[in-house]
Amino acid sequence: MGQDSFTYPTEPLTLAVIGCGQRGKGYAEYALKEPTKCKVVAIAEPRPKTRKNFTDAHLVDQTLVFNTWQELHKASEETLKTVGTRLADAVLVTVQDHMHLEVVLAFAEQGYHILCEKPMSTNIEDCIKMEAAIKKAGIIFGMGHVLRYSPYSKAITEIIRSGALGQLINIVHVEPVGYYHFAHSYVRGSWAREKESCFSLMTKSCHDIDILCHWLSPGTPTRVSSFGSLQHFRKASKPPAAGSATRCLECPIERECAYSAKKIYLEPVQQGNSGWPASTIVDGIPDIENVTAALRNGPYGQCVYESDNDVCDNQVRGSVFNISQ
Repeated sequence: MGQDSFTYPTEPLTLAVIGCGQRGKGYAEYALKEPTKCKVVAIAEPRPKTRKNFTDAHLVDQTLVFNTWQELHKASEETLKTVGTRLADAVLVTVQDHMHLEVVLAFAEQGYHILCEKPMSTNIEDCIKMEAAIKKAGIIFGMGHVLRYSPYSKAITEIIRSGALGQLINIVHVEPVGYYHFAHSYVRGSWAREKESCFSLMTKSCHDIDILCHWLSPGTPTRVSSFGSLQHFRKASKPPAAGSATRCLECPIERECAYSAKKIYLEPVQQGNSGWPASTIVDGIPDIENVTAALRNGPYGQCVYESDNDVCDNQVRGSVFNISQ
């Protein structure tokens, strides 16, 4: 529904945010910009400093600040039993991908409307379970496919729908993941191993697949092919001059390497930039001390050629859509 035809309620929509990391913080920013339309009233976040910073930013009552989503869910259950109302109108699910199923099922059963970060889940079986629970509960469920709503993508959508391009025969779409972004998220980070998350085409490029399906709707894919590999971010590609170093802080060619953790995380903080990606590798606000410790002891300081990543670092996907002539 377009903004012109939507009537906002007289009271702000209330949100419970489950997972107050980069994604949760990003979505909840809307509540700070538009306080008459949306308000964060409850949160669940295990990291103490991150939890406190989020609580302070949104002025969340301490009685509605929880360490885990299970604690928030239990408090909601008690409120439903005693008062007959939920803690909030909707929940924002921004936990790790493999956790989506359990969280969505729990809060759908309590009748919360849900905005879930992409991907919906890491396997089709979980998606089917979630769909069934959502339909049974009769709630509104939204996915965080934000690419549909960027000015750039909306302009393309309008051009396609206008018919100005004529009959669409072929779309070539490239997702040029920044070298530092790929190293951060898919070599050193939470999406580096398929067993713990999913394959990289899903975790990174479900945005792209979604927007292509959106542009070609109401057509749907009838045939799909894909191939890819882990070609670069592996030990065989490690520069010989790096020797036996396994961390950037001890590497003799760190200054020459594009993937230097010092360049990606530490130097921006030294220059006063405490935002992404350094903000994702420590609890709380990044500073020289905690970022250095993270690089010395955690996965984000590892050599990209010595990490335990296994997802593809390149992949091609082709689809045929049943678009009516």
